[in-house]
Amino acid sequence: MATERVADMTVEELKAVITEVVQEQLSHLLNPANTGYVRADGYYVLPQRTEEEQRQRNQAAIELLRKWVDEGDEEEQRETLEYLQQALDEDRLSNRPLFSKQ
Repeated sequence: MATERVADMTVEELKAVITEVVQEQLSHLLNPANTGYVRADGYYVLPQRTEEEQRQRNQAAIELLRKWVDEGDEEEQRETLEYLQQALDEDRLSNRPLFSKQ
């Protein structure tokens, strides 16, 4: 699988990736098999997990975060942050910047 540095992506490519991720997450969250449910009174009820299921989910999240830290290239991350800040500020409806200039 080829990977592309975020800093090398166009704004449109970045938007497409973000949109895809958000849509996938929403479809996962809204799938009744993966989530709790909304009661008749409108309150959301969390899914019931065993302690072992929750431990496994937590461990998977920890491992993913560790993988990101281990794979991280500090300079690339800095460039990516600068690029994202610039791209997000350019495409705002407001004339106020989203990020303060440092």
